[in-house]
Order: sequence, then C-alpha cells, then structure tokens
Amino acid sequence: MPKRRSKPIEPYLAGLQDPDYKVRREAVKGLRQTRNPDAYPYLVAALKDTTIAVIYHAIRGLEELGDPRSIPELLKMLGRKSSCDVCDEVGAALVAFGEVAVPALIETLKSPSARARAVVATCLQRIGDRRAIEPLIALLNDPEPWPLSAALSALWDFRDERSREPLAAFVARPDEVIPSDSTFSGYDRKRSAAFALAELGDPRAIDVLARSFDQVQRACIYTIQQLGKIDDPRVRPLIQRYIDEDPESLCASQARATLEHLAARGL
Repeated sequence: MPKRRSKPIEPYLAGLQDPDYKVRREAVKGLRQTRNPDAYPYLVAALKDTTIAVIYHAIRGLEELGDPRSIPELLKMLGRKSSCDVCDEVGAALVAFGEVAVPALIETLKSPSARARAVVATCLQRIGDRRAIEPLIALLNDPEPWPLSAALSALWDFRDERSREPLAAFVARPDEVIPSDSTFSGYDRKRSAAFALAELGDPRAIDVLARSFDQVQRACIYTIQQLGKIDDPRVRPLIQRYIDEDPESLCASQARATLEHLAARGL
C-alpha cells in the first residue's frame, strides 16, 4: 500500500488562535488529518489548549506523525498539577511510539508526580520492553498507591525472574505499611503481588492467596487461577474450599476447572 501523502497545513493555521474552541478544535483536527511533518510545532502548542477536545486531536496528531520529539512533550502533560482528563490518550500515544519511548518512560518513573509514574508504568507494561523490569521493581517501594498498583500489574505481566525475590519480600510486609486508598486496601495490593509471584510458580504466594477466601471482595477467579500455577500440596484444598462453600457459584466453576487442569498435569 503506498504511503499516504501529506497535505498542506496553511488552511488551518488561522483557526488555531480563534477564541471559539470549536474553531480551534476543527483547526487542530485539520492539522492532524494533513499528516504533514510541518504541523508538528502547532500540534505541540495545541497541547496547552484549555479545551479537552482540542488537546485530544493534538495528541492523536502527534501520535500519527510519529516524530520522537513528541515523547517528552507528551510526558510533560502527565506531570501537570491540574487534572489530566486526557491521560489515557497520552498513554496510548506514548505506547504507539514503542521501544523508542522506553528510555524516556523509564526516566519518568522517577517523576515527583504520582500520576506520571503510574501512567508510565502502564505504558511500559503495554510496550513489553524488559529494560523496564528493574525500574518497575523499584516502584514496589513507591509511597503512593496508584504507581504501586501499576507496577504490580506490570510485573505480573512480565513474569520475569528478577522480580521473584522483591515480590516475595513485598508479600511479607504487614498490610498496614502498604499504601492504600478508598478503593483498595494494603491487603488488596499484597494480593496483587501474590498474583505476580504465583505467575512464577512461587509457593510464597500461597499464604496471601489463602487469605483471599475470607475477604468480602475476594477476586476469586484470579485467586483460583493463580493458585493453580503453584506446584504445592496446599493448593488443592484451598481451591476445593470454593466448591464446598457454594457449588453453584462462579468461583466454584473456576475451582473445578482449575482442579481438572491440575489433575491433567498430574498434580
């Protein structure tokens, strides 16, 4: 398929300073659609607009241009003190740059902004570059719950041996010293670490996952699945508990499937 030709940007420049956000939005949208490299500085300038609809098209335009100079400009948005209603769009654009963005993303894990650290950890998870493992492990000591959760999710996905001992140390922490918020407790984050540890088949995840049975929101599907990845005689009785409690529940259905899988493996 031939490469799409860029279009001139001049028809859209006048509208960029219009007081009506709808005019600015259409101007930035037009710049985006030109796919013209000359639009780069104007799209960067539009990132500072006060209207989300304008910023959205600026982000998408920079993503589609693919100019690596956009990476630090997009990262700056995550560090702003104001709310970031377009953080998901910024993250998606950064992920689209792939491996070329990884060094800057890793450096941003040191940002004073908890939001930036969290979004960047998720970006690194989605890109899947293993240069991120050690910096993500360092986030296990993050004082804020959001970056910590993002790091735990990423380490679960990466399944890297380097994370085994740090995760084991994390699950050994008392619940009360682990950052929590109104949605997730310290135990909830410890359980996430146990999920990641179980991905490596490590039996040190078992005691934490066993506690999940007694939680009101016990994330039973993930708990059972992850228990089934550990070769240890304590696993089968723990999974059986879900069947014994309520044989008709979704938890019991997952438990039966996991036990069948274990039996097929001779465990």
